[in-house]
Amino acid sequence: MRGLLAVILTATASGALAQEAGVLPPLITSYSIAVVVKEKCCDWQGEHVPVPDSADREALEKLRDRAYRNGIVLQLRLDGDRSLKIVDNTIVGESCEGYDGCRKHRLIGYWPKQRQYVVDADLWEGRDTYLVSARDGRLLRVGSPPLLSPSGEYAIGVDNSVAYPNGGLELIDLRKDPPTGIRLPSLSSCPWTKPQLWLRPDPRWLDDTRIIFEGSLDPVQFDPDVKHILRIVDGRPEWEC
Repeated sequence: MRGLLAVILTATASGALAQEAGVLPPLITSYSIAVVVKEKCCDWQGEHVPVPDSADREALEKLRDRAYRNGIVLQLRLDGDRSLKIVDNTIVGESCEGYDGCRKHRLIGYWPKQRQYVVDADLWEGRDTYLVSARDGRLLRVGSPPLLSPSGEYAIGVDNSVAYPNGGLELIDLRKDPPTGIRLPSLSSCPWTKPQLWLRPDPRWLDDTRIIFEGSLDPVQFDPDVKHILRIVDGRPEWEC
């Protein structure tokens, strides 16, 4: 394990070696490492080979032909007999407590039609989420686990962290390769309602072009007669009054 980390860190520091090893520029962050290696995954996992216990064991069980975990290293199958290896950074064991640079990556699932893995990163405070292309290992930071539209052409990412209200809203256009993220516009105030300071926390696709946000965090903040509905017009998001 330490040998793998040494190779990856050396590759990061050396441009020539990085190109040979396939390090993807940029890295996820200065605290995390993702590297493409010329190694197949995951033919050695038969149906009866037990998957080690981990936070993403359920997803690894379902995707044992595409994903594998070896301790702090999450390995994802890519095209061309290659893999993407994402390395956790926890310093000591599984603990993130009090460590500002901590990142623990967890596989959530795989979208076969879009050929995208969904990987969540737990931090000491907060979280990140990434879409990872099964074609080439390209990473797209989306902020929170996205919700696919019925057709699979779009996804919506919503981070309703109290500390960052409405700061993690993003529409992801999956019609393109690679996918692109579009930041959502701020909540508009309809003339007959009080200003809406917070977005309702629970998104649900009504159809392929409309998303409704339901639920409530604080009844004082929400006018019960106001619906938060986002629609997609010509590939761009806009709020309905």
